[in-house]
Amino acid sequence: MENQELKLLNTLINQAYECASFTDFLKLAILDLHKLVAYDSGVFFCAISQDSSFFKPYVGGPVESHYQKKPFDGREALLKESEENGAGVLPVVYTARDFFEGRVRVGDEPRSLFLTENRDFHTACLRIVYKEKFLGEIYLHRSCGGPPFSEEDVFCLKLLQPHISTVISNIHALLALRQTESAGRSKCGLCLLDEHLSVTGTNACGLDMLKITTVFGSSLLYHVKEMCAELTREGTDGKSSVFKTLQGDIKAEVSRAGSQSKFVVEMESLSKDPLASDYKYKFSKREAEIIDALIQGKNNRQIAQSIRLSPNTIKTHVKNIFKKAGVGNRTELAFLLMGGVSGSME
Repeated sequence: MENQELKLLNTLINQAYECASFTDFLKLAILDLHKLVAYDSGVFFCAISQDSSFFKPYVGGPVESHYQKKPFDGREALLKESEENGAGVLPVVYTARDFFEGRVRVGDEPRSLFLTENRDFHTACLRIVYKEKFLGEIYLHRSCGGPPFSEEDVFCLKLLQPHISTVISNIHALLALRQTESAGRSKCGLCLLDEHLSVTGTNACGLDMLKITTVFGSSLLYHVKEMCAELTREGTDGKSSVFKTLQGDIKAEVSRAGSQSKFVVEMESLSKDPLASDYKYKFSKREAEIIDALIQGKNNRQIAQSIRLSPNTIKTHVKNIFKKAGVGNRTELAFLLMGGVSGSME
């Protein structure tokens, strides 16, 4: 690298550590990243808020006009694949050419599909991983009419990757800490959501809790977002719910926040031992998946088709579920489980 490029790199890193929000970080990428690694467009996927920001390099005018948030259709598959294969397994920086020529292997879904569908572009991927926790990804694109990403481009991104990962982790911790200090909150799990129900900050415990699967087979994050939506519809200031999980009961309290965040969610484990062996139900992941389908009103054949098992296998699973829960039919099961996770207004 030449002295001018090293100076740009150091400046970009120093400015990144001054970012106090994801918006600040995104604006920095728009304003300055293209000076170091040229690109035509990019995507910033945040694994915690589970949304994507599409951005282009700055060419003048308001910075806000250079990016927009859009749903990321493959986010659930991406998160599942990262969790199953481990955040540290895949290369932290690679290009589409590396993938197509077999120099790197990425997950079957959704990364390989994304790269395959975008063959008309040169693509470079920077994975945001902090202490083996997957926090997101940045994809940079160039049209095939331009040059592919060079070894020097990849080298620059590799130098940036650990700093970007630390910055994203720090932003989450900073937002959670600020809210905790301003509101005098001291619960063990804390997360903040904006008006779009995107997570804008968590502490470490809150991040772990949001990933926990409830007896419905859905993540705690899914149910927390439902609570926030209900709070908006009902026009109330607070809501509290207790969720049953294989790691014990977790209480979540949602309240309205100030201007920086729309909602504050406080979470705490109600079990003395999160892995208590006397937990009542002990549903497996497969059983939790079937329970979710049962509560949606699906019959055995529909469930079998959706998860690719035989109807007889589903029938056996349903019997085991009834036995564990101590119920005799689907109506009783739904009543029992809905009663276990329904919230009371506060």
